[in-house]
Amino acid sequence: MRGEKTRRSLGLTNWEVANRLVRDWEIGGVDKEIPTVEEAAARFIADLTSRGLTKETIRKFELLTDELSSRFPDWKIDRFTPDDLGRFREGWKIAPITAKKKLERLRSFFKFCNERKWIDGNPASPLRPPKETVIERKPYDQDELEKISWAIPLFPIKGIYGEDNRDRIEAFISVLRWTGLRIRDVVELKTNRVAGGFITVRTHKNGKPVQLPVHPDMKKAISKMPVGEYFFWSGSGNPKSCVGDWQRTLRRLGEIAGIHIHAHRWRHTFATQLLSKGVPVSEVAAILGNSPRIIEKHYSQWIQARQDSLNAAVQATW
Repeated sequence: MRGEKTRRSLGLTNWEVANRLVRDWEIGGVDKEIPTVEEAAARFIADLTSRGLTKETIRKFELLTDELSSRFPDWKIDRFTPDDLGRFREGWKIAPITAKKKLERLRSFFKFCNERKWIDGNPASPLRPPKETVIERKPYDQDELEKISWAIPLFPIKGIYGEDNRDRIEAFISVLRWTGLRIRDVVELKTNRVAGGFITVRTHKNGKPVQLPVHPDMKKAISKMPVGEYFFWSGSGNPKSCVGDWQRTLRRLGEIAGIHIHAHRWRHTFATQLLSKGVPVSEVAAILGNSPRIIEKHYSQWIQARQDSLNAAVQATW
């Protein structure tokens, strides 16, 4: 190597990785420092934290790197091949959509390592994503809305809120229905955000501010809520736990009503109502805090202008 004989154990069993290691030695020297999986993961998590990512997002990466370190203890980060990561993925017993997100995080981790010049290329790139079956979440129809309204007065009054349970559920559903907010944004909705006939929030997912007029039914429902910093959360603990509590409450309400109740269906219902009335995609996107591309992707069948265009295309053949 560079005119000198070097005898050294590579500690490897893969010929491709061994050749890459020797090539790196030739370029950067034998003593080039390559971190282990655990060391690289610590640097990666520190980078995510410095970029201001949410705790929930960072936690997902921590779970992945912990699993990788446990499966391949004491491995240098440059030892991995696509086959190693393929076998690693074979052990995932999760739904395809979850596996797809997890693979994206795996690629991000090794992309970080590649950018730090610890590895040559990204061994996770050749892994193909799983086939994903998209389940269409339909908006509520009028019959379902009536069943939900009928079920609220039948909800049990046991628990810490007692007889206030039904008023809380009515207010919570009213905010979901007339704002299209995600469930976490409703949980973290502060009382001072509703004033002057408007509700103003900053969505948790993308941080975009959203201001909407307050529907009369929603105004009446939230007026029954006790005065505090938040409408639907105590403000202590992790809001994610409160989201889980409300998800269980909605499922129980669905059992009483005899229909499937999911918080995000209210968002679909709100979007389809706007689009079916001819509201432009750009304005619906601004109301929901999304991009027009996302609106077209998920709600294209409800865009009135698109339907009119399709009708005109069919009539043109007559």
